[in-house]
Amino acid sequence: MDGRERDVDLIERLKEALSGPLADWRGLYESFSPLDLATGERRPRVPESTDGSRRAAVLVPVLPADDGARIVYTLRTGELRDHAGQISFPGGSIDPEDDSPLDTALREAEEEIDLSPDLVEVVGELEEMYIPPSNFLVSPFVGLLCKGADLVLAPEEVEAIFSVSLEELMSPGSLKKVVWEREGRPHEVPVFAVGGHEIWGATAAITAGLLARLGWEPEDATGA
Repeated sequence: MDGRERDVDLIERLKEALSGPLADWRGLYESFSPLDLATGERRPRVPESTDGSRRAAVLVPVLPADDGARIVYTLRTGELRDHAGQISFPGGSIDPEDDSPLDTALREAEEEIDLSPDLVEVVGELEEMYIPPSNFLVSPFVGLLCKGADLVLAPEEVEAIFSVSLEELMSPGSLKKVVWEREGRPHEVPVFAVGGHEIWGATAAITAGLLARLGWEPEDATGA
């Protein structure tokens, strides 16, 4: 199979995977919420009511490559108001002038990593993700990038851009559980430990939502 055939195959796989809802997506999303080891509680990934939530959208960029498709991530700078210093997808709050959540995701991707909408084929949407600490309800869109898309970070928002292959993300042992101190209590946190990074929280849950649609089944995560 040559490169063009691989790209067409990837497009069709993604479109088919995103053509309908994911079974038990709520359970999958919530399994990536930090577990308070003192109380046994997790923060919800679906709000009790959407009326007071802040709306946002992100683009999950998938980059075709000779060694297999890769997901593109950003590392946010430490000076941002929300989720500073965290690994995320390009995205942000929905502005009044945005025509739709998809417009928001594409606009933010262009602002953060200089990704022109003309270089993105949007192939589907994942289930909305609720982020309790910031009260964001996020719409994630999956976009296939043109091969060789030249991404340039906006230094006021993004500290680094990196990508991880689907193969590495879906490989046994990539998902681990670590214990972090949060709000003075220990929390067990599922992370994708890949490419020298630890991807956790909403970004990890959204990643898992896409991987599960492509046939990935999370095994019991190992301790770090």
